[in-house]
Amino acid sequence: MNRRLPINRPSLLNRQALLFAAVLSLVIVIACAGCSDLPIDDFGPNSGGANAKTPTPTPNWVEEATPIRTPPPAVTASPTPELTESEPLYTPPVYAEIYSKNIYLLYNITALNYDLRIPSMIIDLDIEPEMYLNTKTVYSSYGSKGKISITESYPIPHADLVITIIDRKTGDVVEEHDFAQFTKKLEKHTITIRNPGSYQLEITGNNVNMGISISVPEENIRDGNGCVSQC
Repeated sequence: MNRRLPINRPSLLNRQALLFAAVLSLVIVIACAGCSDLPIDDFGPNSGGANAKTPTPTPNWVEEATPIRTPPPAVTASPTPELTESEPLYTPPVYAEIYSKNIYLLYNITALNYDLRIPSMIIDLDIEPEMYLNTKTVYSSYGSKGKISITESYPIPHADLVITIIDRKTGDVVEEHDFAQFTKKLEKHTITIRNPGSYQLEITGNNVNMGISISVPEENIRDGNGCVSQC
């Protein structure tokens, strides 16, 4: 009669140990799978580690240059110049009258000479032509509407005046003022000579009363040059 040998079966404790080892192995495998995506070192992908990739340099297609349009300079207040003793303030010249006369012109000529060293020469004229009276009778527009006499005055038509300024050294006419026709009893006129020189003033006319006054800066008369000579 055959005898069966007993079969060795693992005990319950051994089976639990095997199950725990299998579960632990599975956990380790899963954890290692997650670690494969992590960076190689602890400094991140841009840390420049041994396996970091060198970036490809960009070609320098654009060349740097000096700007053509420069910004405008900043506006600053202009400094106020300081006056010194060598820079005195400008004062206008003081004029002195060197000639004054009333002239009646009746087909005659008057000439005056003067050497102007420091301009200007100012010639003031008061011109009064002879007048004629015109009396006429008109009907009045007021009251009884009767006739009344009205007297009006007008400059004599042939009254005239010409003033000529001549350079004595060259004989050239510098200025000429021709009062060919008068429209009123009294006219005022001023002639200004703005350049230095030796001048002759010639006045000619007829049936005209004229007042003339000549003034120059005082510097012209300090050395005895204050006289106007009549030719």
